[in-house]
Amino acid sequence: MKLRRWLIGLYPRAWRQRYGEEFEALLEECLHSPLDALDVALGALDAHLGLVQGGTWRSMNMVNKLRTAILLVFAAYIGFIIAGLSLYGLVDDSPAIPLMRTDLALSVAWHSLQAGAVIALLAIVIGGLPLAIVVIRQALSSRRRNLRLLLVPAIAFLVWVLYALLVLAVALGWLHLPGVLPTVSTQDFPVGNRLLLGGFMLIFVLGAFASTAAVWKVLHDTEADEETFRLLGKSTTVRVYEYAFPLAAVAAFSMLVMLAATLSFGWITASTLPDWFHGNFGLLLSRTTVSYGLSLAIMIVSTAVAFFGLARGLSARRLAESAA
Repeated sequence: MKLRRWLIGLYPRAWRQRYGEEFEALLEECLHSPLDALDVALGALDAHLGLVQGGTWRSMNMVNKLRTAILLVFAAYIGFIIAGLSLYGLVDDSPAIPLMRTDLALSVAWHSLQAGAVIALLAIVIGGLPLAIVVIRQALSSRRRNLRLLLVPAIAFLVWVLYALLVLAVALGWLHLPGVLPTVSTQDFPVGNRLLLGGFMLIFVLGAFASTAAVWKVLHDTEADEETFRLLGKSTTVRVYEYAFPLAAVAAFSMLVMLAATLSFGWITASTLPDWFHGNFGLLLSRTTVSYGLSLAIMIVSTAVAFFGLARGLSARRLAESAA
């Protein structure tokens, strides 16, 4: 009883006055584990962010949780991109590449990782397309401030490309920077080169975080449940969050496959390429195990976030179905 009252007290006063009795009865039925309590606490955060607008509490709860689930999977996917690119940079030009031609298990692990990346990308693009159209429509018609937020990913990408061109110009000898060599080796890797490449990675990561935050804010501000689209001359009504949720699940399971493939890849290379795996061949010539471990840790956290989002969405759908 005390826990239920405390959880309800996390919500805004106006929300409690409108939904408090119904919500307390619901908690009495459904509050069974610490994860349920965490889910309720996150719902309080949603309410304080102003995401509760109109409708019955149960219908609002389902739409809101589906939106949050999709956003969590999207954020997790961005984290996976960062980890995947870090892993690719580690493996590129390593002895693991030629070994894949003769080691079947290593080849299967690496190609499973690549296949999972393609499937996750397709799921995110196809699932997010209707939402993107809704966001752009509303930004152009009534939410002009969101146009500035939508520019954040484009600006972040442009800055990253310009920095990449700077690195390329140095590598080709077109531009000379003090303390930076056009080519490096494991024996000659100056601090200037480390800083230049480290800046390249930092800009990508910061741009990814800024873009994710901007997209998160735009979707939080976007009122999107049912939307009408014209396809092949016919009007089609789509529940954009319900449409995107199964594809978000596909992306999350693809992350799980990629995580398993990364674990297999690390286990195989540790046993077949011990000198490389335990050497200093990681990013910026750091320890290989450290670079691999960092990528793996990001993948684990990202996968956990994605599946937590799916769990929230599924719980909302079950509650809506039980009330129907």
